[in-house]
Amino acid sequence: MPRSRRQKQLLSWLPAAILVLIIAGVVFTTIAVQNSWWAEEDPVASSDQRAADGSSKLSDAGLDYVNVEGVLRVRIGEGALPTTRIGLGADEEKTGEFRRPVKAVIAAGDEVYVVNEVETMRAVAKGGELTSLTLGVGQALPWSSAVGTVQGLASEFGWNQDEIAAWEQQISDFTRDHADGTFTAEVTATDAATITGTVAFDRASGYTTLSISFAPPS
Repeated sequence: MPRSRRQKQLLSWLPAAILVLIIAGVVFTTIAVQNSWWAEEDPVASSDQRAADGSSKLSDAGLDYVNVEGVLRVRIGEGALPTTRIGLGADEEKTGEFRRPVKAVIAAGDEVYVVNEVETMRAVAKGGELTSLTLGVGQALPWSSAVGTVQGLASEFGWNQDEIAAWEQQISDFTRDHADGTFTAEVTATDAATITGTVAFDRASGYTTLSISFAPPS
């Protein structure tokens, strides 16, 4: 049966109406974002985003602010606030993935350590104290890039270059003897904090992850 003129008219303007609705939705969303805290050039941290000593709170709200500012600030060990004042429970584990790589500034006693290109973090609290903070620096790196980063940080963190150099023979032996699996190596030094660099090479993908952990000295 041929369509009536009324049906044809309805179908002719329907796509245009849908397009108008889509445009209206985009405009509304744009206006909402422009008026939001996220769009501010230098948003001011609120009390649930930054602690009294200037540390980043490790709550969802605190990590939101880290995403915007691009800097994660954490104090560990001597002088650190109780975890209940930095957005963690007394006994809690918190993980976070940043929307873009951020800079981490870690204070321990009188020392300050800086780690760039941080993609993830994992914080562990026990008894109201921050017992470890692990920073994911690379989630899919070539082996050479991961090791090069560790070598570049060795003098600052007190890591032994000879231990790091030995990884080359170890990874060579692993790849020769294994068709799959993961090779993991780490280097540790203790000063104002115990700092551990860990590389994990996945034989199947060919990629290496790099993480750096900070803990109060034992």
